Amino acid sequence: MTDLRPGSEPLSSAADPVIDSPLEGAREAEVHLIPLEPEPRPPMMMRAVYPFGLSLRGWRRILLIGVFILLSILFLWHVQAILPPFIIAVFLAAMLDPIVRYLEKHGKSRVQAVLTIYLLGLLLIVLVVALVVPAATRQIEELTGNANTYYLFVRKTGDSWMAHNAPLLRFFGIRQHTFISLVSQKPGPLQDKITEAFNTLTAFLQAIASQAIWLIIIPVATFFVLRDYTALRARLIALFPARLHAEIDEVSRDIVDVFSAYIQGLTKICSLYGGLVFLMLWLLGHKYALFLGLMAGAFYVVPLIGPWIVALTAGLLAYSDPHIALFFIHVPGNSLAFALMVAMCIVVAQMLFDQLLYPRIVGGSVGLHPVVSIFALMSGATLFGIVGMVVAVPVAGSIQILLNYFFPKMAQPPPAHLMHEPPPLK
Repeated sequence: MTDLRPGSEPLSSAADPVIDSPLEGAREAEVHLIPLEPEPRPPMMMRAVYPFGLSLRGWRRILLIGVFILLSILFLWHVQAILPPFIIAVFLAAMLDPIVRYLEKHGKSRVQAVLTIYLLGLLLIVLVVALVVPAATRQIEELTGNANTYYLFVRKTGDSWMAHNAPLLRFFGIRQHTFISLVSQKPGPLQDKITEAFNTLTAFLQAIASQAIWLIIIPVATFFVLRDYTALRARLIALFPARLHAEIDEVSRDIVDVFSAYIQGLTKICSLYGGLVFLMLWLLGHKYALFLGLMAGAFYVVPLIGPWIVALTAGLLAYSDPHIALFFIHVPGNSLAFALMVAMCIVVAQMLFDQLLYPRIVGGSVGLHPVVSIFALMSGATLFGIVGMVVAVPVAGSIQILLNYFFPKMAQPPPAHLMHEPPPLK
């Protein structure tokens, strides 16, 4: 250290170097002030630029995913004959999942909830087989045995009516003299729709009869899919980016609930309509009341066309046989008034269900306004025919969910000041 106080002598230490002259000190200071040169860096490699800003690894991943999807589609195309029962199983599991979740909220495990649903379904099947199937089978066998008799009767009655009303028919441009020639030469749109419906139903029944093993595959596959439905659904959602998991989970669950509610509502409305038709025909003394009631419930799934087929069939069968209406009124055979009354009862019941109950039970169960439900039915029929009418309501409900998700204001109630009634006109 150096003592710089006045009158003191300079002291030197081992830590401080001794400077012999000012010039040497200045040179040493300059040496310490010279900056060190940076070490040379290795040259940087140019990074490859790929389309859309993706890296080589990203493009490889996309390519592998595309090849996997293509191979999967090719595989499914070759095994498409065995896919329907598994698709039906997945669909049934998705439809039954809300019921399973409801039972889980009331203290049951998922396996217990699934077993409860299967037990109730088995009990319902046993009751139907024990109470309904024998009587319906007898009526179907009787109707089948008398089919040729009914055909000849309808043909003879039609020819007789056309012969007595030939001038009226010629006035409307109908030149045929027999009922068969009239039907074969002037089919018209109504007969085309009826034929299409019957052909669809026949093909469906033949496909079910030829695939009896489906009756084993579908319940078994549905059980396991329904048991693991939550985990399977979570795995599918996990394939999307993490930031979208909550939204996809909510929207997909709402859409599944819409389809489930639609199936439940459609089951209710078909059961009510079939029961009402059976009750009306039973009170009117129709001998095929049970068969026609089951037919009405099944054909109500086909809007507009199905109930008219039931009404026409019931009227023709009521015309040919004598009846005892309301337990004491004897109605002779060949009664046109009674046949028309039977057909009109079914038509009126169908109109009441279509306009009052169907929009409320089916449309209301999926959250649609009655007017929107009717508009969806007409739109589905215009675009895709009978199939479009069957799926129109749940598809419209799903579209409504998506619109509410992308446009949240649509799901909010309107402002209060807009809900006030306008002042009356003076």
